[in-house]
Amino acid sequence: MVEDQGAHCCLIANPAAGRGRAARVVGAVRELLHGRGIHNIRLSEHPGHERELARDAAASGARTIIALGGDGTWSNVARGIIDAASDTRLALIAAGTGNDLAFGAGLHAHDAAAMVDAALGQSTRRIDVGRVDSVHFVNVAGFGIDPIVLEASRRVTWLRGHAVYLVTAARKLFSYDGTNVSLAIDDGAADGRERMLALVVSNGPRFGGGFLIAPNASLFDAALDVVTVRDASPLRRAILLAGATRGMHVRAPEVRVRNARRARIDFDAPPLFDADGDLFQATSSSVEIAILPSRLPLAVPPR
Repeated sequence: MVEDQGAHCCLIANPAAGRGRAARVVGAVRELLHGRGIHNIRLSEHPGHERELARDAAASGARTIIALGGDGTWSNVARGIIDAASDTRLALIAAGTGNDLAFGAGLHAHDAAAMVDAALGQSTRRIDVGRVDSVHFVNVAGFGIDPIVLEASRRVTWLRGHAVYLVTAARKLFSYDGTNVSLAIDDGAADGRERMLALVVSNGPRFGGGFLIAPNASLFDAALDVVTVRDASPLRRAILLAGATRGMHVRAPEVRVRNARRARIDFDAPPLFDADGDLFQATSSSVEIAILPSRLPLAVPPR
């Protein structure tokens, strides 16, 4: 049975994930997979390549795709599965910077052997997928200071993990000007335009490897948590950033969290946004948000 399952399973690995951490573990994972009868191994060669590889694998009949990397890798594999209009399962092995999707799903994704067992098993939990216009995300999409921090963090080469985002956020905290936003949730009327420090649309509870941005968000509830952070003084900005590491920011008067199945966000100009660690430029100043309930099957250990 293991051999049959292995024949319909493949690995997609991003050696660049985790600032090269994935490249250091891919050999050991390859040996582990070979021992379990999985020989279809595909390595990404350029940014976003995982999406192409996943689309081709799903279209070719792969029943489970094991993704080795972090949130960007996992999201791109999920996009490839969706592109193929497939119900292929996604299995996670963590080797990235944040690995926040695994946190939200309650998976010990650093345990490669356990995740391979899950991939070869039958247990599945279906997770929701978010969408910003035509861009799908599995964990979070961020506007405002978030994509600015993400863009700057790519130039920080002397740190690893959550520290990269934390240090970069602290640097940008006092120079970012904020952005004007109007938000309409589901069928409600649009809010009045406000100056925002950040607007994060959360499917999962954590991002940036350590910011509990939406503590009550769930990958399984058919809804998104829309977190808005009004602009504030430099001191209040610092307090909000520190509080977000423990989810305490949601108690602040500048922060509002709302549950939504869809939303429309209006900006002064087409915004830059972050979707699971990848940067995108919106084509319009009006952005549509939606949830796709239970869209993606996730391989999990048996209960």
